[in-house]
Amino acid sequence: MKPILDIQDIYTYFYTESGVVEALDGVSFDVMPGEPVGIVGESGCGKTVTAHSTLRILPKNGKTIAGKIMYRGTNLLDLPDLQMRRIRGKEIAMIFQDPMTSLNPIFKIADQMTEVIALHRKCNKKEALEVAIETLEQVGISDADKRIVDYPHQFSGGMRQRILIARALALQPSLLIADEPTTALDVTIQAQVLEIIKEMQQKFGLAMMLITHNLGVVAEITKRVHIFYGGRVVESGPTVEIFTDPKHPYTRALFDSIPSLEKDKTRLETIPGNVPRLINPPKACRFHPRCKFATEVCSRVRPPDVWLGPQKRVVCHHFEELDLHVDETIMRKRVKVQEEA
Repeated sequence: MKPILDIQDIYTYFYTESGVVEALDGVSFDVMPGEPVGIVGESGCGKTVTAHSTLRILPKNGKTIAGKIMYRGTNLLDLPDLQMRRIRGKEIAMIFQDPMTSLNPIFKIADQMTEVIALHRKCNKKEALEVAIETLEQVGISDADKRIVDYPHQFSGGMRQRILIARALALQPSLLIADEPTTALDVTIQAQVLEIIKEMQQKFGLAMMLITHNLGVVAEITKRVHIFYGGRVVESGPTVEIFTDPKHPYTRALFDSIPSLEKDKTRLETIPGNVPRLINPPKACRFHPRCKFATEVCSRVRPPDVWLGPQKRVVCHHFEELDLHVDETIMRKRVKVQEEA
């Protein structure tokens, strides 16, 4: 089976007065048909820029200068604007990050949904309205036939996010990009929204890119995960394997920073330093200034992709030494427990 989306070594830069922001620096990963994939990393690691590069909705000062974004065998970067507009929404849909600002406050929900439906389905306004109402009902909007003529400010944040999900799914796309779909929502509403996304993904058999920094969400929804850092993918693999046996120091650090009842420490682990500024990023390995396993080679030579299986890869000079260190740490803990017993 071939990937529905195959991103190959893309470089996306932003040209600013302060310098060139190297937002994506050789990003490669794929998404298989019907597969939910997680895109994980701290803020500023390039997750959203990857989505915008895929849909070609970068701001005017942004440009993908190299690489390929293959969708069903076609390089999206080579398509004329007219053809790309036919793919956006119909073939590849996106749920944007902030439900409070993603809907236009001066237009009714009906206007914001039926326009795109009528355009892509080549149907009249009445038929488009019926599709919109049906989709709103599917995502849990009560009295959808009445509420569809309301304005965005008449809905809560959770309801607005449901509307965004409905708008993205109205044309039954093949690939759904969900960019932090629970941002600014309280915990209870987050769970409801995620359950809707999960249910819709399974019902329609959608391929999905779920962009988030919430590892709990990734564990529940995705089958594969790509870990981003500094505009690069540093580790990829099946979600279960990444969670049970992370190989990259950054991935391990992310998991060590998660609160857990099983941890015997009073303080959580932290990752020292900050995400690098991508105007002048660290040379070679971009994580090396924050990595406790870094050596001289990490600041001099860009680490290669090391494949540990058909779907598992890590981009690190010292992942084998890291495994030995983790094994030794586990043994020391076991000895300590035995001595205390």
